[in-house]
Amino acid sequence: MRKNNSIIHHNAPQPVYDNDIWLRFEAGCRRWGFLLLLLILIAGICGLFSSGLFSDTTATSANQRLSVDYERFARQTSDMSIKVRVRGEPGRGFTLSLGGDIMARYEIRTLQPQPQRTQSQNNSLLLEYPGSGPGEHSVWIGLEPLTPGNRHNTITLNGAEAVTFSQFIYP
Repeated sequence: MRKNNSIIHHNAPQPVYDNDIWLRFEAGCRRWGFLLLLLILIAGICGLFSSGLFSDTTATSANQRLSVDYERFARQTSDMSIKVRVRGEPGRGFTLSLGGDIMARYEIRTLQPQPQRTQSQNNSLLLEYPGSGPGEHSVWIGLEPLTPGNRHNTITLNGAEAVTFSQFIYP
C-alpha cells in the first residue's frame, strides 16, 4: 500500500477581495497622473518656475533711459540675475538706487562692473558709476532670494527715473 506524501497547508492564502472605490481611484491616477506630470513639465520648460518664456521679462522707465531685465519667477536660495541698462549722456556718471525688497529679502552676490562708490541710505543701496565711453551702460546684479513670497523691487536712476517690478519666489 502506498502512502500519500502530500502536504496539507492549513494556512493557505485566502482570495483577495478588491474594493471598487480604490480600483477606480487607481485607474483615475493612471489616467490623469501622466497628463498632470506632462503639464508640470511643460510649465517648467516655459519658465513658470524659473527662467524661461513666461519668466524672463523687461521693465522700462517712462523715458526709456532705464530698463531692467529680470525673472518674474525664481526659487528661494538659488542664484538669479538682474541686468540693468542705462542710456545716459556720453562721459557722464550715473547713480543707481536699489530699493524695495532688494535690501531686505535678497542677498546681493555680485555686481558687475563694480561701482566707484557704494552707500546705504533709507533702506536703499546707492551705486555710483563713473562716466566713461558711450552713453549706454549695463550693470549685472547677482542675487539670491532669502525668503519665499511676492517681492516688489525698485531700481532708480539718478534719484529720478524709477522702474518698479515684482517677482514671485518659490520655496
